[in-house]
Amino acid sequence: MTVQVEKMQKVVHGDDSSPKKPARAPLARQSQKTLTLTLLSALTLAAFFQEAIMRDAETRMTCKTVLYILVVSYCYCDYWLWMLHCFLDRKENLESRIPDIKEFATKFQEHHDFPTKVLYENHLGEIDDLVSAVAGMGLLLGYWTSPATKLIVVGVCMWGSLGSLNHFYGHALTNGYEIPPLYKYGQRWGLLPTAKHHKTHHTAPFEMNWNFLNGFYRIYEAVYFSTGSSYNGLFAMFYTCNPAVIQTWALALGILA
Repeated sequence: MTVQVEKMQKVVHGDDSSPKKPARAPLARQSQKTLTLTLLSALTLAAFFQEAIMRDAETRMTCKTVLYILVVSYCYCDYWLWMLHCFLDRKENLESRIPDIKEFATKFQEHHDFPTKVLYENHLGEIDDLVSAVAGMGLLLGYWTSPATKLIVVGVCMWGSLGSLNHFYGHALTNGYEIPPLYKYGQRWGLLPTAKHHKTHHTAPFEMNWNFLNGFYRIYEAVYFSTGSSYNGLFAMFYTCNPAVIQTWALALGILA
C-alpha cells in the first residue's frame, strides 16, 4: 500500500523515474546534386524554347501531346526500373568486370540484409549519375529531337525519382516513421507500390516484386520466369535498352523526332 502511494505521488508531482526510450534517428535528407538538376533544367528549358520560338503554330504541342509524354515516359520508366532492379539483384553481377555494376549490385543485394540502412542515406542521390547520363544524352541529341521527345526524357527521370523516393518512404513507413502525404496517400490509394508490396521482395529468395512503380511488372516477371530467369536476356536488355542508349537507337530508327 505504501509503495502504491509513493508511485501515485511521483506521478502527481511529475517524478517519473521509468527509463525513457532512446530517441530514434531522423530520416536522411533526400536530394540530388547540382549537376543533375542543372542538366534536367537545361533539357526542360531547351524543350520549351524550341516549342515557343522555333516551331510553327500548327506543329505546337496539344493536350494529346502532353498525355502522350506522360504515358510514354511512365511506361518506359516502369519497365526500366523493373529491369534495373532485377538485373542488379543477380548474383552474377557481384563478379562483374565493370566496377560501377559490381558496386551497385553489391549495394542492391546488401539492402536485402540491411533494409533499414537506406533510411539514413541519401537514397535519391544514388541515382544522380544515371539521371545525369540520361539528361546529358538528351541534350547531346537535342538538335535532332522534338520538344516532346526532350520532355519524355525529362519525364523518365522524374518518374524514376518518384519511384526512388517512394521506395525510401516505403521503408520508412514499415519502420514506423511518418512520411509525406504524397507517398502516404499514393500508396494508400494504389497509385504507388505499397510498403507491404515491397516487403514481399525482402523475403528470401527475393525473387519477385522488383517494380518501383505500379505498371506492368506482372507481365515482365511472367516473361522473365518463362525464360528460366535468363541472365543473358537481362544482360542484353540492360546494355541496349537503358535510357541513355535507347535514345540513340530510337533516333537512328526514326522513332524520335
